Amino acid sequence: MIKRASIFVFIAIAIALLASFISYWVNTQPVGIISGRINPNKYQEELPSRNKQVIAFVEANGVNLAPDYQQVKCTDFVVQVIERFVALSEEERNQINIITNEDLNTLIENESAIIKGVQTSLIRGSKGIEIIGLDDVRPGDFVQFWNEYLGTPYGHCGVIFDVEPYHSISLYSSHPLTHGYGKQKYMWPDKVFFVRLN
Repeated sequence: MIKRASIFVFIAIAIALLASFISYWVNTQPVGIISGRINPNKYQEELPSRNKQVIAFVEANGVNLAPDYQQVKCTDFVVQVIERFVALSEEERNQINIITNEDLNTLIENESAIIKGVQTSLIRGSKGIEIIGLDDVRPGDFVQFWNEYLGTPYGHCGVIFDVEPYHSISLYSSHPLTHGYGKQKYMWPDKVFFVRLN
């Protein structure tokens, strides 16, 4: 009887730990790695010219831009991609890197310009336009997003590969799961900010 109760407790703890890990992963990490290419038939209108250029550059040079995540984080990757097309000031790079001493949870809760990263940088520098409607987001646009898990914020940024509004978002970016450059798919984030490079 005690042996059965011990086994039951052990199984219950194992299930709880597994559920906790799955909840953490789904809320903070990619749910998959993408190997395919963009489906041009999915988008009713043609991609903007700059977006096509961004995609071509990223697909041809992504591995060289971010050969290892420890060397090139997601924000570093985004800066390198943008600087292929327009020069960024030190302040604009810092905005993309979200350099701040303020409380991140409060900034995210208030949707402060600081936490919008690449969107804030490109709009303030007159180098991009904000994308408000989710149906207007296209491959080659840039994104900064945030999720919160147990009170801890997790952010990520990159170049849009695909968007399924309120379901998932797929990016070209640098991430530990892909050991640097790769295409990662995430569940829809808590906070998301899109911008298109001029």
